[in-house]
Amino acid sequence: MIRGALLAAAVLLAALPAAAAAPGTAQNFLDRAHRLIGKGPLALFDGDYRRLRNEAVAAGTSIRLDREAMERRGQKPLYCSPKPRAELGNMEFVRGLEAIPAAQRQRMSLKEAMLLVLQRKYPCR
Repeated sequence: MIRGALLAAAVLLAALPAAAAAPGTAQNFLDRAHRLIGKGPLALFDGDYRRLRNEAVAAGTSIRLDREAMERRGQKPLYCSPKPRAELGNMEFVRGLEAIPAAQRQRMSLKEAMLLVLQRKYPCR
C-alpha cells in the first residue's frame, strides 16, 4: 500500500516539470487563460484575471513602442496594421497563441508570441 502511494507520488512529481510552463512564457499565459476561460463569467472575480490582462497590455504596449521607434528610424515595421493601434481581441489572441506549436510556445516570451500573432494578422506586403 505504502509502496503504491510512493510510486504514484513519484510519477506525479516527475510529471509536474513537464506540465508546468515557466512563468513569463506564452505557454504559461495560455495555460492560465484556459483556466480562466473554464470559469466562465466567474473568471472576472479571479485575481489572476487582472494579472493576465496586465501582462497582455504590457506586452502589447512594448511591441507598439518598438514599432513606433522602428518607424521613426525608417526601418521596416514589425507588422502592418492599417490603424496606428493594432486591435487584437481576447479570444482572438488566445486562438493565435493556440496556433503556435506547443514546443515553440514553451520557449517564447509573451511579447514574442504576441508579435507573432500580430504579424500573422497584419502581415506586411
